Amino acid sequence: MTLASLTILLVREAKELEQTVNLCAARLDRRHEFAASGTEDILADSMAACLHSFYTGLESLLETIAQEFDELPQGTQWHKKLLLLMSSAAPGIRPAVLSESTCAMLDEFRAFRHLFRNLYVHSLRPERIFILAASLEPTWRAVKSDLTEFQQFLEGMNGTGRH
Repeated sequence: MTLASLTILLVREAKELEQTVNLCAARLDRRHEFAASGTEDILADSMAACLHSFYTGLESLLETIAQEFDELPQGTQWHKKLLLLMSSAAPGIRPAVLSESTCAMLDEFRAFRHLFRNLYVHSLRPERIFILAASLEPTWRAVKSDLTEFQQFLEGMNGTGRH
């Protein structure tokens, strides 16, 4: 993949992630309606899917970046290793894609993604879903800022004719 292609992908995926975050926020804003009608569990299921979609989409983008600049982590903890890899600079190759604080915020979403994929839906705790959903927008702002910085790095590299 060329740097220009990676930049285009990053911009496109950031737009998709933004739409997902906006959808999640709009649904969360309706929590009182669901609670009043006794259907808050349905909203929790929907929010769980939104949170999973957000993290899975972001993780896919991070995988693509890792494939271009690093070696993709292996083993049973590769999801966690990928997040840590993206919060570390590769000297002479690339800066950190995510700040350490953003990485820490995202680790909650990574852990939730694992639960969402490996538990029965009735085992998910709605209150925990709502707490995580409430942190989505600030997490997205941090991720978006980090991705914008990384995009600027890519654009600078593209100007040098590298890759």
